Amino acid sequence: MCDATDSPAMELPPKGRVEGARSKLCLKCKTAKPSITIRRSLYCKDCFVRASVSKFRSALSKSRKRMPASRAQVMVALSGGATSSAMLQLMADYQRMELKGFAAEPTYTGVVVGHVDESALFSGYSDSQICDIATAIGVECHVARLEDVFTLEGDQAALLELVHATIAPGTTRDQFCVQLTRGDVSTPAREQLRALFAGLGSATDREDMLDIIKSFLLARLARQAQCGLLLLGDSGTRIASKLVSLTSRGRGFSLPLEAGAEAPFLGSSSGVTAYRPMRDFIMKEIAFFNLWTAQPSVVVPTFTTGAPETASIDRLTEAFVVGLDRDFCSTVSTVCRTVQKLELRPDALTAAQCIICSMPAEASAQAWRNCLTVNVAPKDQPLEQVAVSSADVQPPQSTFDVTAHLCYSCQSLLHFAKPGVALPAFCLQNYREQIAGAKPGGSESDVGAHLQQSQERLRQQIEEFFI
Repeated sequence: MCDATDSPAMELPPKGRVEGARSKLCLKCKTAKPSITIRRSLYCKDCFVRASVSKFRSALSKSRKRMPASRAQVMVALSGGATSSAMLQLMADYQRMELKGFAAEPTYTGVVVGHVDESALFSGYSDSQICDIATAIGVECHVARLEDVFTLEGDQAALLELVHATIAPGTTRDQFCVQLTRGDVSTPAREQLRALFAGLGSATDREDMLDIIKSFLLARLARQAQCGLLLLGDSGTRIASKLVSLTSRGRGFSLPLEAGAEAPFLGSSSGVTAYRPMRDFIMKEIAFFNLWTAQPSVVVPTFTTGAPETASIDRLTEAFVVGLDRDFCSTVSTVCRTVQKLELRPDALTAAQCIICSMPAEASAQAWRNCLTVNVAPKDQPLEQVAVSSADVQPPQSTFDVTAHLCYSCQSLLHFAKPGVALPAFCLQNYREQIAGAKPGGSESDVGAHLQQSQERLRQQIEEFFI
């Protein structure tokens, strides 16, 4: 294994101070020559590894909540990437240290791994490679597959199918109309999954839907394994880029839940708390930690692998943050500290959850879209007529409008989706729960009588699908 001083990724001291920097010693031990520079601090190899372990344990100790014994296990979300692999190694060492008697009472009774197999969309890797990493460390691995979201209730489960989306400037209310459809036994779940992503309008929408599905499956795995805490491998670099990308996609209302250090995973209904103990690490630190500890990882392709920076919002913001941090080394840490100060608005705690992403759906999302939506009017029709005609469109009797049950970002996701796209089965489950929890005769302020009629039509249509 080559030394880090020979690596092209090594961060060298600024020009004009190279000779002076070489004469310095490690910041920690004061005896060895430095091997790496982190935020202008010099470390030798051994001190860097020890400092990384100490940093992780310090971050994890901040969430040492005594949970009931039945839910005292912790699940590590392992994608196979560099950050999640390093987090698994650090967490396993932390648990072994406590079980050896260094702690008066172990915080967690056990550690398990949760992995979502993405081979249905991306070739070049298999879940066996991920399980090998967990097995080598001595941790049990629980695996779910992306296509499982279409077979939650069997091969012929009821699904929500998008019929049409009506969005035009000046309309009183946008419409996202869906209808119930039954899964086709002759169509494999993998084909349904690929059809879903093929029907989305952009790489940004596909990445967003992939994150939603993976989050749902991870929460499901955690509940099945009776784990109350789910560790997510979001590094500081990733959190900083998520802050920008989530805000630009209209998820500012739920930002504390999706990027905070500790928050209920998928809202309060999942019963699982998400924690991000790698938030104090930048990608460079993780890369060198894995290099010097020989921690294996797996490269899992994405929708933008090999694509230019402008391929998606996530890809663009990541390149922006990494480039900015390269010139100003405190960028990522400053952004991460800002994220930790964000708090949910009081109305977000009581807001209805989006049936797609399970995040709080802002009640004023419709008003925002009315102000910001811009469409191109046909040449032979004035803009005023387009707005009036769109506002007067009523959904067919066989469909129902779910606009009031979608957050701003998921409305944007469905905006350019092709008609006929079947949504994952958990979307209908979430809708059923909201309908069942609604008071008889009650109505939401932004939908009114129209939603009551849609709910009644839904009840009549789904009766045959109940077991």
